[in-house]
Amino acid sequence: MHRRQAFLLLALGAGLTEAASAAAPIDAVVLKPGTALGYGGSVALAYRPLVLFADGRYSADAASALTPQPRFDGRWQRDGGAYAFSPDTGKAFTVPAKLRARSAPQGGQLQGSYRSLGGVGAAGQGVPVVAAAKTLQFDRDGSWRSDSAAGATTPGLATSSRSAVAGRYRLDGHSITLTYADGRSETRLFYVFPDSDRVIGIGAGVYTGAKGAP
Repeated sequence: MHRRQAFLLLALGAGLTEAASAAAPIDAVVLKPGTALGYGGSVALAYRPLVLFADGRYSADAASALTPQPRFDGRWQRDGGAYAFSPDTGKAFTVPAKLRARSAPQGGQLQGSYRSLGGVGAAGQGVPVVAAAKTLQFDRDGSWRSDSAAGATTPGLATSSRSAVAGRYRLDGHSITLTYADGRSETRLFYVFPDSDRVIGIGAGVYTGAKGAP
């Protein structure tokens, strides 16, 4: 075998190994408790999803978890009643097993309106205010609609914007595939909070269902 052919075979093999590793199935999603700064400077309890892959790696980047090349942040293992994490940078930590999020059954359905709110700043204190709201409406027939609104206020200036999109959705375990009216589709991380059917995570966002939502 020529040297160039051998090199190409080695490169191809490495690429296949990397691709297979990147596509390792999700074993679990757990929620790491922390804090977040909100409107008016308030500090609130917030949970950050950690995506645990079956090959022992994990990602703290929910937005990239289901992409062909997710970001990996370290290793994980089950340790009694908790999950133990060894990050690539920083100190080791654990998350109680009771904070394991739930997945959706294949072909599962959602019904109702789910909303996410966010913002920073403090009105009346001379601090610019930025606020955003997003509402997702799901129906059992497989259709969905998203309405987003954002605004910013500074002394003497206020701006706002709105947008809406719609399409079809499909749930499968820890993934939700959103298909848009123009034919585009994207698959995002999906999970349900362990203690509430009304709180779900999609990608990097957390949404709370209105009363009546499952």
